[in-house]
Amino acid sequence: MKLASEEFDRISKALADPQRRAILQKLAVTGKLNCSDVHAFFDVSQPTVSHHLKELSMAGVVQREKQGQFCYYHVKSETLTAYVAELQRRLGLVAVQVAPRAR
Repeated sequence: MKLASEEFDRISKALADPQRRAILQKLAVTGKLNCSDVHAFFDVSQPTVSHHLKELSMAGVVQREKQGQFCYYHVKSETLTAYVAELQRRLGLVAVQVAPRAR
């Protein structure tokens, strides 16, 4: 997967926020959470968590799945892998191959 420049910039902007990085890390560790579950881990309002999840989703680093009345979020590892590869390319670093995580 190759990222367009706009996609790379959108992901960079989303990941610039420390709270979003923390949410992304929690999703990566736990696998799949709904907004209420994510909110339980952080000392911010539920609307703030929803906003951060929306930004991460719009950036393409998390996927939103509706199940009944709840929305569940999980990390899109292929997008993050492509982002890291593009970042390494832009910085002139040798790309390090990251093995995909088993689900």
